[in-house]
Amino acid sequence: MVVSRTEIMADRISEFHDSILCHILSFLPTKHAATTSILSKRWKSLWLSVLTLDFDCESFKAMASFDYSVHKFMLLRNIGLPILSFRFNCTHCFCVCNKSDVTLFVSYLTNRGIENLNIKNNIIVPPSILSCKTLKVLKLIGAIVNGFSHQVDFPVLKILHLKEMRFERHELLVKLLSGCATLEELQTKYLCVSYKDSFVSEKEFDGLLPSLIKAKISFDNSIIPVSLVRNVENLCMKQVSLTYCTKLSMFHNLTPLTYCTKLPMFHNVTHVEFKILGNMWDWLPQMLERCHKLQSLIIQGVEYQDELKDKSWEDPPIVPKCLSSQLRTCCLAYCKGTKNELQFVKYILQNSKVLKTMKIKYDYCGDIQAKHQMTTELSSFGKGSTMCEPAKILIETKRKYCLYLTEFNV
Repeated sequence: MVVSRTEIMADRISEFHDSILCHILSFLPTKHAATTSILSKRWKSLWLSVLTLDFDCESFKAMASFDYSVHKFMLLRNIGLPILSFRFNCTHCFCVCNKSDVTLFVSYLTNRGIENLNIKNNIIVPPSILSCKTLKVLKLIGAIVNGFSHQVDFPVLKILHLKEMRFERHELLVKLLSGCATLEELQTKYLCVSYKDSFVSEKEFDGLLPSLIKAKISFDNSIIPVSLVRNVENLCMKQVSLTYCTKLSMFHNLTPLTYCTKLPMFHNVTHVEFKILGNMWDWLPQMLERCHKLQSLIIQGVEYQDELKDKSWEDPPIVPKCLSSQLRTCCLAYCKGTKNELQFVKYILQNSKVLKTMKIKYDYCGDIQAKHQMTTELSSFGKGSTMCEPAKILIETKRKYCLYLTEFNV
């Protein structure tokens, strides 16, 4: 069958139903979705029916045009249509978009069935958000929490991300989390409290977030206690800045992870991503001991360890329970080939009875000779226990623009 050139050039996409076209446009920023109005009469007002709005000041040359466009897009929409997802990104220092306008937009959204709200702006969190019955995903960056005029209630909220936020008092964070009974995923980073003397005890967080499954917590700040995430299944604990963490320890009553004396038991966790910039080798044995169901472990931050000042890795006198029956994969990222790294890897290989894969990622800037020596020793290393299954070692080395992979069994 011969296909004519006319058939090849036909506009097949316009044959789709409006609902399908709107779904396609929902993946575009609202500014780009609006440009499709020039395609034909069919497309002229189609973009106004999209249930997702995405505004980003970075896509506008002038801040005045950004402010005008946001207002215009909101006014042109059919007031009866729901808005399921709204993303607003504007932290530019020359932004002319009035904070009261942003608050007004948010209040408008809460009456339109909003499910996914993503705001990057230093607004004061409006009360209308805190009692939104339809929100399933809430992501706030740069927002300020000064107080609540009524009780926080998120009956269907599943995902909460808080980043670079300031709470006037510590108890406001507790109240915010207390209204998230169905929350399954929590991410926090760079949170702070205005009044240092307002810090509450760790016990105030007990019983919060009973449905939490996944957590990604940055412990550079001390306003989130480790015990809050002790019942999750998937845990990412990171310390991003050692300097920032040190400064906070001087002023806060709650202490960051580096200054804690003991970790809680993590009864349900099966996957852990762990990054500590100081004394990691002192914390790792405690982490292994308190995660009895741990199956997957990713370790970052070894490139920041000071071999002279920080504590060295010491083999635990009693093999952690997770190594005896659970741990299947382990990854040590950004290795330099140090003695501590080699000793840790050997301990894991020798005592993990069901380990399938040990992955080592070498740091690009590390000593080539040290990394080569570590690889040589591991290639000839045998497991100490005959009960242990053969494990595969994957070694990843980056050199300039090339990635080299080495694989062998032990």
